Amino acid sequence: MTLTERIESRKILILDGATGSELIARGLIAGECPELWNISHTEIIKDISASYFAAGSDAVLTNTFGGSLLKLRAYNLESQAYELNFWGARNAISVKPEGKFVIGSIGPSGLMLEPFGDITYQEMTDSFVVQVKAMTDAGVDGFMLETFTDLEEIKCAICAVKENSDLPFFASMTFSNTPDGHKTMMGVSVTDFVEAMQSANALLVGSNCGNGILKMIDLAKEFRSVSATINLLLKANAGEPHLHDGVLCYSESPEMFASNLTDLLAISPSAVGGCCGTNPEHIRRIKQVIETV
Repeated sequence: MTLTERIESRKILILDGATGSELIARGLIAGECPELWNISHTEIIKDISASYFAAGSDAVLTNTFGGSLLKLRAYNLESQAYELNFWGARNAISVKPEGKFVIGSIGPSGLMLEPFGDITYQEMTDSFVVQVKAMTDAGVDGFMLETFTDLEEIKCAICAVKENSDLPFFASMTFSNTPDGHKTMMGVSVTDFVEAMQSANALLVGSNCGNGILKMIDLAKEFRSVSATINLLLKANAGEPHLHDGVLCYSESPEMFASNLTDLLAISPSAVGGCCGTNPEHIRRIKQVIETV
């Protein structure tokens, strides 16, 4: 079964939880490039993916969120972009059970397109192309363009995917609630995002990060008010982050997360998972709730 066939089956796709906070828990230090661990700490990367599959994830994202040329340039790792993305994909694929999926994660560059910044549309697109080529060569089942806030930047990533692979993609932006409805940091509304992604033929459209499970429910309702038919993707954080004895912690336990999941499922998402602060136990609880609904 292909990823597209799996989504069209109407059975909820259970995604994974956080990668970044799992890496931090296993020793990643501030200022270190997470993608470098794809070749320097391969067993840890494989174990994170395996732990999510074991917890019940149907699809796991690769450790390539910051693997674009522009993002890696900050670490002087631009020349290793293909290698880091290729092995980010291969590590996850090597522990993938039969019938499961590996999705290539592509995140924003952290830089601004013209006229707000000095990056051209072509430069931004080219920055994502290496990721797409490397992970397509490695054998991913599709791509997830996640945590974007600029509609033009995610369009660059979509262009890179469409021109360099035949694989489906998920599109996800990060929204905050405003007096005028939910919008991204760059002012993109849910309506504008959904309409653009429908035109681009995204397989799944939704949101990740920025919101805990309760706020994600309100955001999901706005998505549904815009379109009753989109294949909706939702990946909430484990609540608000806070420091406890110098350690970054999140407020929503797996139990609390799962206790509010029924309200999220009532909005008929096609795919659910967790973002920052969530771990395999959150995914295990998600699977338990879905199996009892």
